[in-house]
Amino acid sequence: MSHFVRSFIFFRSELGTEYLFDDVTGIVLQIPSEINSRVKHILLDSTTPTEALVKIRKEAMEENNYSGIYRILEILISHFGAFYRLPLETYTFEIGEDMLRYMILRDGLYELLLEVTNNCNFRCRYCVFGGSYKDFRTHGHSFMTQEIAIKAIDLYFDYLEEGAFLNPKREPTIAFYGGEPLLNFKIIEKCVNYTNHKYSDEFTPRYTITTNAALINKRIAEFLVKNDFDVSISLDGPKNEHDRNRILPNGRGTFDLVMRGISNLKEAQKKYGSKKEYFALVTYDPKSNLYNMAKFFDEESPIRPIIANPVRSMGTTYYSLFTTEDYINHERMLRELFKKFLKDSKNNHNSVFLEILFGGPGTLMFYRNILSRKNPTATFTSTCIPGFKWYVTTDGKIQVCERASPITIIGDINEGLNFSAIKTLIQKYFKLINKKCNYCSLAHSCARCFAYLGSEDCSLFKRWVIDGLKTAFTIYENNPEYFERRLSILKEKGGVYELENL
Repeated sequence: MSHFVRSFIFFRSELGTEYLFDDVTGIVLQIPSEINSRVKHILLDSTTPTEALVKIRKEAMEENNYSGIYRILEILISHFGAFYRLPLETYTFEIGEDMLRYMILRDGLYELLLEVTNNCNFRCRYCVFGGSYKDFRTHGHSFMTQEIAIKAIDLYFDYLEEGAFLNPKREPTIAFYGGEPLLNFKIIEKCVNYTNHKYSDEFTPRYTITTNAALINKRIAEFLVKNDFDVSISLDGPKNEHDRNRILPNGRGTFDLVMRGISNLKEAQKKYGSKKEYFALVTYDPKSNLYNMAKFFDEESPIRPIIANPVRSMGTTYYSLFTTEDYINHERMLRELFKKFLKDSKNNHNSVFLEILFGGPGTLMFYRNILSRKNPTATFTSTCIPGFKWYVTTDGKIQVCERASPITIIGDINEGLNFSAIKTLIQKYFKLINKKCNYCSLAHSCARCFAYLGSEDCSLFKRWVIDGLKTAFTIYENNPEYFERRLSILKEKGGVYELENL
């Protein structure tokens, strides 16, 4: 007899409401407290959907007050295959290289990231390239040449042109990344001028840059403004918070340098009449004073935060730096700020920082079925397809993305995408998730992707899902209109990218 996998979890919101989450359909049900224990016993004690159905039907006949809940459970199991699934048989996933090419030409190619240098003028303590992360390079001294940059751009547009009939409305995005990309500003300038000259008649390129802003002088600021760059700036809050981790090689803080760069951008905007908004990328760790960060971004910061993420915790020794007391204080701050967020959001008096810290992740989880990408090459998780985004290194290799390690090479600028390598990488990933996810109750909701290919620990992925559900449904209970408002803004602006800007 086949052994089924239980694909559900029970969770409780911060306000004490009991919920049942089905990983197969993505449905969340509120379970009345009076029958929560009974429903748990039925689903957890049953080893097959048939066994669960027998118990549910029996319970429905005996429990008149909550027969509707049992009827819903019965329909979900019998009509939608909820709560239980068969594990995959062990085999090698096969997909043709022609089909991979077709999928990438039709749905991919949405961003070309150029690592214009792997050098950096900062030495941030938590940097993924700082030596404390497994499988990642350390700070380098290489710079992308004009030849490599132009080849990468031409190759990208060759694929865009080839796929234009499959996706005629797609527009290219070219992003500049590092290290600190402005250390190689001359190449950025040449890339933009070259692209505008050669491809602007057929396409409307969008340019983005992720920078620490310290090198944004008046000339660079004017160039970024005139070319309508989307600029994301690493900024961790007020001076004492930012300078704790974001330092120069000599140990000095960088806050004043960043503020000067932002000021130059603002002045250039005034000069050219630009209304574009620039955003802060915020990183925090267990020693961060989240109260001070919230006050800074709500009252003092010249730019608004778009993302607030903890330091990446997988494959690193970074978190060994903190004490038990640090973790206790950090969790206390998160709880207190979440309570404030709930109160403020109910009164329509929102903190921009708390919106990013809690509201953004809560919305992504609440609308996970709408916003998650479906990937036919990955039975479990919501990872992308290699080749949908390109990350071109300084020496011309093409990686899956900027967050992934160098083991994810899928081509180079001379030969183009290597569909055999993409297929092999997908097969490696499939083998991993087939082994790691086959008997997991949250396999379809997992955040594991190619950026975490080498990670052995699944506990954090599970915590992300469970904590995300708790946050989302606590927000919903507190203010049911909250997510409707955010979704209306999402529809108005369009896209998951815009959701992160809310």
